[in-house]
Amino acid sequence: MKKLVLAAILLALSSFALFGQNPEAEMKKARAAIKNFDIPTADAAYKAAMKLAIDEDEYKVIETEWKELEKINILLANGREALERREYDESVQKYKNAIAQMDASKQKVWGKVKGEAYYSMGMVLFRQEKPIEAAAEFKNAMTFDPQEQKFGKAIEMVRNKHYSEGHKFFKRKDYISAKAQYEIAVAVDPSFASGFYQLALIAKMDGDLNAAEGYYTKAVTSDPTHYKGWYGLGSLYYSMGNNNKAIESLKMSISINGTYEKAYYVLGQVYEAQKKDALAIQNLKKAVELDKSYRFAYELLAKIYIDQENFDATIALLKDLSGSATSQNTYYHLAHAYNKKSDFSSALSAATKSLARKKDWAPALIEKGDALKGLGREKDAVLAYRVAGKDARWKNVADYRIDELTKWEGK
Repeated sequence: MKKLVLAAILLALSSFALFGQNPEAEMKKARAAIKNFDIPTADAAYKAAMKLAIDEDEYKVIETEWKELEKINILLANGREALERREYDESVQKYKNAIAQMDASKQKVWGKVKGEAYYSMGMVLFRQEKPIEAAAEFKNAMTFDPQEQKFGKAIEMVRNKHYSEGHKFFKRKDYISAKAQYEIAVAVDPSFASGFYQLALIAKMDGDLNAAEGYYTKAVTSDPTHYKGWYGLGSLYYSMGNNNKAIESLKMSISINGTYEKAYYVLGQVYEAQKKDALAIQNLKKAVELDKSYRFAYELLAKIYIDQENFDATIALLKDLSGSATSQNTYYHLAHAYNKKSDFSSALSAATKSLARKKDWAPALIEKGDALKGLGREKDAVLAYRVAGKDARWKNVADYRIDELTKWEGK
């Protein structure tokens, strides 16, 4: 009976073929629609092709392709429905079955459909808090439909979620939890330089310099324009005593971002360690030019000037600083420079400001004593030196100053 009905349908529709209509054109249309992930158009085209079939064999060929599409479409729909019901394992299985069906198909038209299936499966896994597995499916999706931007954005979504979680733990100083989250971020996206940079910071804080070097290297390898990665690598090499590599890395950072003051500061540190004062001064001046409150750069620059006995330059550099640009060190250097220039009132003022930042700090007490001595206040100077002498590192200097004012003068 089924064959008779089919024959009647074919006979009734055969007149379309007499007018030159070809079912193959509709099948091509259907396949093209599948390639573009336009399932409704493909379904309609297959149904039109079946109506144009001129015999039972041709009808069965068309019907086989259409049923394959229908089966895959039902599996995808079932996967979506299971996801909405939060039946995640079932949803994943439906998508896997759809992909398996496409893999078994003789038609090479399933690229975008398969990409969508992998993407949907990735979203289910993401809901299940399986970030690495989810990212793997998003990457699979990209291989089948490289032009579809949402697949790459999905990977970024997973990566950024765990990177942000890492920051939350990092700010709370829970470095173990932060590290775990950053590790997920770079596992999801192995080209994520910022994730490797954060891992390097944690490794450095843990004292694992080899691991830190590895993470910094991965950061700049995955993204050669990551100037903070180059800066971190340069700073690490400086701390390890490898000045040549430090200079190379820091210069890379500056070449990428010429306004990154921290790179100039560390470069100044490296050159100062190498006794290349001119280069150190050049880079430290650039650092404070870019950041007017960069106290570490002011401190080191002042130290170099004092070592050079360039006290005028020290005073010019530090005298107008205030607020966050200053520290006990900057005022100490300023007091020392004023004492050397015999401006004892200014020296006393600077030393007092230094001691306000760090009470009973021996170096500033020595400068305070020298300023008081210069002002003719010997008794007050002796008191300052005695407090300074409580610091064993400065006892010899303090005792010498006291002897100058007492023992050797017969007082």
